[in-house]
Amino acid sequence: MAKKRFTLVFFILLLTVLLLSVLFLLLGNKNYSLSEIMSNKIILQLRLPRLLGIYFTAFLLSVSGYLMQIMTHNPIAEMSTLGISGGASFALSLLLTLGLTTNGTLSTLAAAIGAFLVLSIVMILTARTHFHPLKVILVGTSVGLFATSLASALTFSSHRSQAYFLWIVGSFSGLTNMKVLLMAIVSVIFLVLLIFFARPVQMLGLGDEMATSLGVSVNRVRIVIMILVALASGVTVSTVGVISFVGLIAPHIARRFTRSKFWQTIILSALAGTLLLLLADLAARNMFKPYEFPAGSLTMLLGAPFFLWIIAKEAK
Repeated sequence: MAKKRFTLVFFILLLTVLLLSVLFLLLGNKNYSLSEIMSNKIILQLRLPRLLGIYFTAFLLSVSGYLMQIMTHNPIAEMSTLGISGGASFALSLLLTLGLTTNGTLSTLAAAIGAFLVLSIVMILTARTHFHPLKVILVGTSVGLFATSLASALTFSSHRSQAYFLWIVGSFSGLTNMKVLLMAIVSVIFLVLLIFFARPVQMLGLGDEMATSLGVSVNRVRIVIMILVALASGVTVSTVGVISFVGLIAPHIARRFTRSKFWQTIILSALAGTLLLLLADLAARNMFKPYEFPAGSLTMLLGAPFFLWIIAKEAK
């Protein structure tokens, strides 16, 4: 029964994503017909790379959110609530202030290091509480806001606030073929590492004591997850900016249909995240033509009440 339900939901999500992908390529500042989808230069050179960027971003954010929820045993953990995005943004603001390039592998590496450092600080500060969900969120939010404040101060003092603002709101408008290629490479590395460490990560989801009794090095698995999340945060923040709450919403949708089965949850999380980002970016490009609304702002508008609903649910 559970397998049939997963299969049904999988194909529904997949078909919906494919349908929205076609609409994504056809609709925009100028609409095109279906017959032009394989020949139009605007579609092939601008909208197709943007669509691929959405696919990679959704995969990295959704699966990272699920991994963080496993690692902290916290249903409301994701990049924005743990301050990870703030750490990545701070690292990028340092590059701006120093006059270094914020395109390519350097920005991704810097953002990944910033994300890893902030996540390490949060984990160290909450380890004594055994990663109590409320303490993790409070510490993560505080550290993230502190990092974001420092980043804002740095970019303001160096007169680079406008460039920094693009990272804060999150948008797919600045995607280039090089950035999409970088996201693809990181996504492949992320998936390979996830496959390799899948079993110990699954054991960690049973609880620290159970995982240890099964021969799993809990701290080592946490470090692996932190590296994966830092990679995902680094490449997404450096290419499309901070897009909040996708890593929170998508795993919760997936778990309603999978009973927390690891690979099934990952697959449905990635599809649900893709669906969410496609809807957000379609709305962002078409609501205020010819102007474009940041997609990250729309996910925040949707994610904030969802976040409050999860907190209220957990409190009960």
